[in-house]
Amino acid sequence: MYFRRGNNWSLTIYTDPHLLMALYLRELAGVNPAEVGPNCRLEPDVKERTGPHSVHGQIKQEWGSWWDSLTTHDTAPEVAVPVPANLLEWLEDNGYPELARLARPHYGQATLFAHQHTEDFERRSRDYIPDRMDEIEQLLIERGIEHAADAMEKQISVIEVPLKEPRAWLTGGSTILASSVLLRDSKAFRGFIQPMLTIIFPI
Repeated sequence: MYFRRGNNWSLTIYTDPHLLMALYLRELAGVNPAEVGPNCRLEPDVKERTGPHSVHGQIKQEWGSWWDSLTTHDTAPEVAVPVPANLLEWLEDNGYPELARLARPHYGQATLFAHQHTEDFERRSRDYIPDRMDEIEQLLIERGIEHAADAMEKQISVIEVPLKEPRAWLTGGSTILASSVLLRDSKAFRGFIQPMLTIIFPI
């Protein structure tokens, strides 16, 4: 996790195993990314594993509700994958029975995927995340946020997710989901982030 604080703002950039596992289960369920969640697929490809008795519409509805609960917060969650029984029980106890049924036989692989990507992000991100933080800080300075006397302090969270396209999505009040490929591309990153900062910090 990367953290920086300025006047009137703080910035956190990290990847979240909870979101990684949710996206992995979305791919397993064969849910169309255009219908729910960030509208592009995971990298690498994950083969659909829904069985003949799965209720596809119900899984899509449950997954969308779960995803909203994971992405509408504006504070960084604890970055740790819960133990298998906890998440499975949570899905069952909170109204996601079809997701829990799908997750149960594939939980080990989903957990492994989340752990491996988190480790990969921690290793590779040192080469480019500090530059992205510099660019966000510069954009805030250019917008006048850094020295605005009456600006409300806000926490910006940028969550890296391994999606195939160089895209970013603003969710919640000041949480940005950014694909891995976007975070490695300075010019494209600035093009996505600049208008989002105008929404987060309206003048």
